[in-house]
Amino acid sequence: MRRVPFGPLIAIVVGLAALPLDGQVRRIDAERLLADRFAFTPAEISQARGGQAVAKLLPSTDANDVGVLAAVRIDSKADRLAFWLKDIASFRKAAELGIARRLSNPPQIGDFADLSLDEHEISALESCRPGNCDLRLGDAAIQQFQTQVDWAAADAPRRANLLTRQLLMGHAQAYLKGGDAALGAAHNEKHPRLAADEFRAILNASRGLYDIAPPLAAFLERFPAATLPGADHFLYWGKGGVGTEASISLRQLIIYTAPDGAILVVDKQLYASRYTDAALAVISLAPAPNGAGFYALVGARARSTMLTGVGARMLRGRVEKATRETAEMYLNWIRASLTM
Repeated sequence: MRRVPFGPLIAIVVGLAALPLDGQVRRIDAERLLADRFAFTPAEISQARGGQAVAKLLPSTDANDVGVLAAVRIDSKADRLAFWLKDIASFRKAAELGIARRLSNPPQIGDFADLSLDEHEISALESCRPGNCDLRLGDAAIQQFQTQVDWAAADAPRRANLLTRQLLMGHAQAYLKGGDAALGAAHNEKHPRLAADEFRAILNASRGLYDIAPPLAAFLERFPAATLPGADHFLYWGKGGVGTEASISLRQLIIYTAPDGAILVVDKQLYASRYTDAALAVISLAPAPNGAGFYALVGARARSTMLTGVGARMLRGRVEKATRETAEMYLNWIRASLTM
């Protein structure tokens, strides 16, 4: 597959997705939704119906936010894609999104054995100080790297790798017990950014999810206190990009099967070492109007301080263009993979 600039940020924005349910969830008419809510033109709907992905940027009043909605009709069964996503390591490898590993329940340190920092990440960690760090870390984590790793010692990389794995496992354990509120804060430009606040901002900007799938929205908002019968969910870590583009993320994948057999899949970022403060992707797999295959509707949002501040306007334009193009590229790749 063709690689695109800003890979780590865009891969998170495009990510994976969720699907419309019934029961308490409103079944959708994909083509009507695209036209009425997202202003897809008849020509764009015809393109998606014909098997060519179309993507549009989602409106936002927040300069930190970027979002995309993409759609394509696929001549296959929706449950094939859901089954593939459960094998997240194989899916990400095939999609050239990098390495990924599903976590045990409860998480074990061995789940992170394949996670390795490159020389750029090691260098960034060595120079990290509270409020001044190229990686997204909180003060407590930065302090651990400065006190528990002797950066002059020959085994500094090994110790930094071990501490990174321990910190990610701690994040996973905390989230499973306390949800977003337990994830703490990272510093960016010397200001703390609470994970719970960033994810709440994404949910507030994704009101369509509350309209289409209120049980899923409630599950995301109240996890782990809320339950979602019929859902299979797990945590995984991933790493994509190389050099200064490398980013490590901790994520939750939710695959929900409604009573009528409709499927929902959600990919939620819990932590990323670079670029994004929060991200959520939701794919809706809706039956095509004539019963021939299904529509994959992918809605995704991400928040990043990279998109604001002096000189960020040009960067934002490039990110938005590449995000839209990448959304189309990955949907076309999924369609081709499922119809081979």
